[in-house]
Amino acid sequence: MRFFRSFLIATTAIGALLAVPVAASMASETPPAPPALGDYLRSGDLNGAFNNTLELAEANERDAQFNLALFYWHGVGAPQNYDEAIRWCTMAAIRGHKKAVAARKAMLGVIDPQIVKKAMETVRSRLIKEAELGDDTGLTPLSTSFLPSFGFPNEADAYVWASIAVSTGKTDARRQRDAIMANMKQADIIKAQQRANDWFKRWRKAQS
Repeated sequence: MRFFRSFLIATTAIGALLAVPVAASMASETPPAPPALGDYLRSGDLNGAFNNTLELAEANERDAQFNLALFYWHGVGAPQNYDEAIRWCTMAAIRGHKKAVAARKAMLGVIDPQIVKKAMETVRSRLIKEAELGDDTGLTPLSTSFLPSFGFPNEADAYVWASIAVSTGKTDARRQRDAIMANMKQADIIKAQQRANDWFKRWRKAQS
């Protein structure tokens, strides 16, 4: 939590650092805590700021995921990498980060659609693997990734993951599941329900 709070405090500094518009940038003892992200930025240690942000992003902090996307997009603290930028921006966006949603839309206008598709596939694969290992936090975002608003939609998959999320206690997924179901044929709903049930029996039984 200390790292996350430091990250939030540093948001203004990061915003100033990355002020270039997104589209324009195309041309027994616990170890001591590392310096706060704000300290990295004030000292000019951009590589340190990048590494701290990467650590938080890998821990699924969506603010960190969004800012990591910007680091990659602008080539700050690490070489410029559009593949990584769209991947992390997508991860934050499907988790509900509003700025990431807007930034991703801007990125879509200048990135090869195949790169965008690969990024989505990578994000989905990561979330599925995490779910198989017992982490339920990405189930609703996984369902969201299959909605039309994010491209590459799949109604049945969106339903399956929303249904699994509901069954693990994610009440926020219930409305999403029901909205998806309203547009599906009964036969497709039954098939999707069976898929969700099979997955739940396999992976949650193994975790119990």
